[in-house]
Amino acid sequence: MTQDVQEQPQNPEDKVGRMFEYGYRKSNYGPDELVTDAHGNPISVVDAMLSAVEAAKAETSTPHLCYYSPRIPGNTGSAIRLCAVTGTILHLVEPLGFNLRDTKLRRAGLDYHDMAHVVLHPDFDDLVASMPDSRIIAFTAHATKLYTEVEYKPTDILLFGPEPGDIPDPMDIMAGPHVAEQVRLPMRPSLRSLNLTNCASIAIYEAWRQLNFAGGK
Repeated sequence: MTQDVQEQPQNPEDKVGRMFEYGYRKSNYGPDELVTDAHGNPISVVDAMLSAVEAAKAETSTPHLCYYSPRIPGNTGSAIRLCAVTGTILHLVEPLGFNLRDTKLRRAGLDYHDMAHVVLHPDFDDLVASMPDSRIIAFTAHATKLYTEVEYKPTDILLFGPEPGDIPDPMDIMAGPHVAEQVRLPMRPSLRSLNLTNCASIAIYEAWRQLNFAGGK
């Protein structure tokens, strides 16, 4: 006689793990399953994020990071992970070149823990109004001062503009009256630019180093 074997309930963590392959979300899972809670249940991306008020009140060990109108979802996905591991708050200023709820934001690490370091602003004025006492430091190739010549504070906002493309760089944002400093990363003159989140990583870790890697280990 053959004894029926009862199927064991699926482990929620295993279920979430099978959603991804080689760091990317599999195509047979819907967009609403991109972000899940600890039990593997889909949750709203916006529900997992900080509000502007919460972000302004949060005590951090690194400056805040701001992407103005980012266009490439992979860069933002990498920035979210960067901010999660360094304790940095990431401000995303609309318009974005992608939908945060879209499958194009394909990072295996985008669970609700990582998204808790992200705040979305409808425009740049909203960011400035939410953190009126913060110093905004714009990273731009037009600057003459090097990023290492600044003494960073946890209340600073490190501002990065859109990735290069058909849309002109918003110099009213990157060089406006709200900007306290303009700085650049040194590069060989024969090359155009670094990847956006590579630049942000260099900046965040320099600032964190100056602050003695507070909160890290």
